[in-house]
Parts: sequence; structure tokens; C-alpha cells
Amino acid sequence: MFAAKHLAVILALAATVIVVGCGGGASAAPSGTASSVAPGSPSATPPAADSSGSPASTSAQFGGDICSALTKAEIEGASYTQGKAVFSSTDTQTDADTGAPVVCQYLVTFDGGVAVVAHSVSLMDAAEFATHDDASIMEPAEAVPGIGTEAYLVANAPGLYEVWVNGPNGYFKVSGQSKESDIALAKAAVGRN
Repeated sequence: MFAAKHLAVILALAATVIVVGCGGGASAAPSGTASSVAPGSPSATPPAADSSGSPASTSAQFGGDICSALTKAEIEGASYTQGKAVFSSTDTQTDADTGAPVVCQYLVTFDGGVAVVAHSVSLMDAAEFATHDDASIMEPAEAVPGIGTEAYLVANAPGLYEVWVNGPNGYFKVSGQSKESDIALAKAAVGRN
């Protein structure tokens, strides 16, 4: 079941790149602070937290706005092999049952080209977080000190890393184009979790 979820996230990221490249919708740019990326826009509020750590109990994470996990400055300041990135927009994916946003994708352009997903932040539950060793198929998950209660670098494909974090208000993961940037962005995001 985990592999199916993981594949679904990868396919969703790929679909977003295609949709955005073809003029698909996305939200406004975030400010340089930890505020909402679409100030004043209505957003689905997930149900109050429960003790299970299920995806429905994510309302406390990032103040209820997953896209506030990272700022425009942090996205543009990350390291990319393609060169300097310019922030373009964000896009969210929602939980099918609750309608609550559970994934935020941060899109950038390089040299004025088509917008691509540079990084994403995804909410997790305790059960998914516990699978970090199984999810790291390229090499064993590596503990990353100094981020939340515990964090792991998960290598789920060649050159594709995620940092899985147990933060103060729940579990989340940061994925992107380099493990160094993913670690730096996870450190920034945990302070807003």
C-alpha cells in the first residue's frame, strides 16, 4: 500500500509539471515571510487533531496552511543544478476524504522557461513516517540530527531524496532536487510546523 501512495505522489508531481507547463492554475506567490502563499484566500480547514496522527489531524501543522512551510526567499535560495531559480507559484493537492490541503508544490522557472516543481512539502501520519527505512530503496534511511524530534534522509530513487520529519505539530516530508537543499528547507519548515 505504501508503494502505491508513493507512486501516486510521484505521478501527481509529474502531472503538475505538465499542467503548469500547459497553463494550469496555481496560487499566488508567497511573501518573504512565513505567511500564507495566497493571502486572504479561503482554504479548507482540516478537522481538529486526533490522537492517531492520521492525515485528518493536520490542522495544527503550518498554521493550517501547508504552503506557509517554506517562503519564496527559501525556494529561490535553494541550490539547483539548472542554475538560479525564480519562484513562480504554488499548487496544492488535497486529501480525498477531508478536502484539506496535504501537499504543497513550489514551482520555479529557470531562465524564463516553463515552471517546474522545485520542492514539495507533504503532510504524513505516524504510520507512514514509521516506514522511512522501507521507503528508502536506494540506500538505508539516514538520521538527520537537529531537525524536529527526529528526521531521516530517505533516498527513494536515484538522485531523489526526501527529508522525513517528526515536527512539533506532526509529521511531514520535504522533497526536491538535492539532498543538501532538502535538509536546509526541512530545517526552515520545522520552525513553522
